[in-house]
Amino acid sequence: MIEKYPLANEPDKTMFVFASGSKVYGHIIKNRTDKAPAKFIFETQRYESTHALKADYPEADK
Repeated sequence: MIEKYPLANEPDKTMFVFASGSKVYGHIIKNRTDKAPAKFIFETQRYESTHALKADYPEADK
């Protein structure tokens, strides 16, 4: 895993960024709650860079 960050438009989800060869992709995970465990939602397409991935799936303000 390269990095992880909360998604801007979906505060209850986190993006986990991975590398595969020269491409990067992300897994979007629904955050754990008191009543439910974390849950894998979907895998993004492959991108040329983390900047391109973050353009489509922006990071929440810190």
